Amino acid sequence: MSSIAQPPQHKHGELGQDKLGQNKLGRETAVLISLMVVLFCFSALIGIDTGITGIMLLGLGVALGAVFLLAQYGFSSVWRRFLETGALMGLSQQFFLIGLCAIAFLAAPIFGLSAKPTMAPVAVSLFLGALIFGIGMQLANGCGSGVLFTFGGGSGRMIFALPAFIVGSVIGSLIVPTALGWGSIGSIAIAGDFNPFGRWLANLILVFGVSGILFWLAKKRGETLASQTVLASICIAFLCWAVFFVSGHPWGVTFGFTLWGAKIAQAAGMPMSDFAFWQWAGPEAALNHSVLANASSVLNIGMIIGAAMIASWSGGLRRQNYPPLKQIAAAIIGGLIMGIGARLSFGCNIGAFLAGIASGSLHGWIWFVMAMSGSWIGIRLRPYFGF
Repeated sequence: MSSIAQPPQHKHGELGQDKLGQNKLGRETAVLISLMVVLFCFSALIGIDTGITGIMLLGLGVALGAVFLLAQYGFSSVWRRFLETGALMGLSQQFFLIGLCAIAFLAAPIFGLSAKPTMAPVAVSLFLGALIFGIGMQLANGCGSGVLFTFGGGSGRMIFALPAFIVGSVIGSLIVPTALGWGSIGSIAIAGDFNPFGRWLANLILVFGVSGILFWLAKKRGETLASQTVLASICIAFLCWAVFFVSGHPWGVTFGFTLWGAKIAQAAGMPMSDFAFWQWAGPEAALNHSVLANASSVLNIGMIIGAAMIASWSGGLRRQNYPPLKQIAAAIIGGLIMGIGARLSFGCNIGAFLAGIASGSLHGWIWFVMAMSGSWIGIRLRPYFGF
């Protein structure tokens, strides 16, 4: 007698799990499609406001968010591992990234390009601001770029840290004009007495030299270098080059936060234009125009969308949980003091550390030392918040 093949029998639980998995996949697909619609709408609005330049910056922001999330390219975690265990490979890669950026930033004057590197004064506020930023980045578990891409990735912690960062940035903008009166010796260019090519070469030797020494010491400790990290550093560097040439200046994160906060405060009736910071030429122009006309703001928006798209595509959004209340408090405090610190010290790990050093400005190196010192303090505060 011939037998008739029977369809496989599934247990009720297995069918339920399959259905649940399909529902999750459907939700993630819906979120991804929604993000694509949001990206299209922002592209259209930015195109109306600033044309192809703004659309290009939005695209670069999306790419930065995607790369940072895919590679989990963090600064605060690398610094924490260094301070807690002595691990050096991550720091080596950060200086490698900075060196790659310096190749383009410091070459601009050689070829007479309009794009300008970042310079900032060596001021008392720089020391104080970078110190408190370092404390904040360890309490919040993120830095300027880290808060952005993990917020986009659905982090429960950064849902609290980012608004606090924005509030702190506005507070910092009200303080910094007074803080600059505490003492400053002006901006100092490393190898500033050299001709443009000599300055370019001297800074590359310095930055790649630091990276090389850290790499050598890390290898002696038995540390390994993941190829993914190298690839991410190269990709981020090329994107930083593109931002530099499209916008005319290095990538910066925190001014975008400051502008968002100022716009919200202004809409709530606060006369932001009466404050000294918002009467300076750059901030005044930004305040008088749309948030979609400012490069930092547009890049930030793109970075959030890019990270969110990758998280949605990979299923990362559904795996996010809210941290305990103590850690939420740490995220709020950390975000707040990072915002204040970034304004006092002329930027964050991107605008001051990466862009400052890659531009051959002494303030970038000072920022690194002071923020690392602040991280040392922040790490010792973390246990009080349940870390």
